[in-house]
Amino acid sequence: MTDEISFDLSASPGHLLHRATQFAAERFAQATGGIEVTPRQFAVLSAVAENEGLTQTQLVKATGVDRSTLAELVARMAAKGLLIREKAAGDARANAIRFTDAGRELYQTAIAGAAAADEAIVDALAKNKRANFVSALMRIAAQLDKADEREAKEAAKAAEKASAAKAKKKKQKKKKKARAKK
Repeated sequence: MTDEISFDLSASPGHLLHRATQFAAERFAQATGGIEVTPRQFAVLSAVAENEGLTQTQLVKATGVDRSTLAELVARMAAKGLLIREKAAGDARANAIRFTDAGRELYQTAIAGAAAADEAIVDALAKNKRANFVSALMRIAAQLDKADEREAKEAAKAAEKASAAKAKKKKQKKKKKARAKK
């Protein structure tokens, strides 16, 4: 006889969050009907509206969209004439992102739909549960920020350690050469 492990998918927080995301995406599409913008594109537009000139790296942090997906989104939105990518001041490797007039217009048009979609999401909850729901989602999202900060610190430590090891090796090589000359 084998011991079976059971799992109640209908009560799984991960699965329920996925389903809630599907619900949110459907409401967003309905509420912004006719406007060709996805929730992720809207998040990018919203972050740009909040602070034009952010680099793509800063947009990753502001939106939570992963680096490669964000780069692809920005490239497509630039090709559609919604965003402009220009070299960031002080860092030739980074792109600063700005609106075009069409991008700003699309964002202004989509705001009402995004707000209606958010309202449809919280309307699925009892009025006395809505603030706690949004607060709980904010706490979950904050966990990602903390994890990102930890990863960045660990990467910086690893880079520092590698740099120190490289410097030590270089110093040892110099000493060895100096001894060989004697």
